[in-house]
Amino acid sequence: MAFLFAMGGAAQVTRAEEACLEDTDQLGEYGARKGVQKRDFLKRMRLETSIWGGFFASDLLSTSYNYGGALAFYPFEDLGIEASLMVTQFNLGVEKPLTQFFSGQVFQPSLAYVLTGNVVWSPIHLKMRATEKAIVHGDLFFVLGGGNTFNDTVQGATFDVGIGLKIYPNRWIAIRFDLRDYILLQEAVAVQRVTNNLVGVLGLSLFLPGPRYSK
Repeated sequence: MAFLFAMGGAAQVTRAEEACLEDTDQLGEYGARKGVQKRDFLKRMRLETSIWGGFFASDLLSTSYNYGGALAFYPFEDLGIEASLMVTQFNLGVEKPLTQFFSGQVFQPSLAYVLTGNVVWSPIHLKMRATEKAIVHGDLFFVLGGGNTFNDTVQGATFDVGIGLKIYPNRWIAIRFDLRDYILLQEAVAVQRVTNNLVGVLGLSLFLPGPRYSK
């Protein structure tokens, strides 16, 4: 008999917990959590256009600025393809001492154009409390791809891997933060080696067509 009472009590607790997990339930008196909420921002079958700017921390050359943008399409909610262009200046901070030592110009500063194609994977969806009544949505994403860097110092292909965060203040735009590593074979001042170039950008994205709502 005691066993039957115990089983009945367990069933009641289970039903109570299930009731607390309904999507329409509010936060309970005793702090019962609400059910899983649907995404407020959907990317599937939408085009993303981005502009960005930031820093380019070169492994062989001097740290410089960068600017550019990207165009991405999402056939699936968490998976997309992206084409990006980044423009930065390749410069050598020790150029003046080397010029004095070699009695001439040893490195000519120039612009580099980095064109890559990437796969974008967004496995983690975030929710952050902005105010007492407002929740801001976001995505943590990863990129992997390759392409080419158009500059005389670069020999061969360019590969990139990175991580980023997108914040969606509304259903049209996103604020994005990207941190990427561009891997390339580079030669400067008679030194040739594979370099890792750390790139950080802050950007703004526009999603087309119009807003899509979760169903």
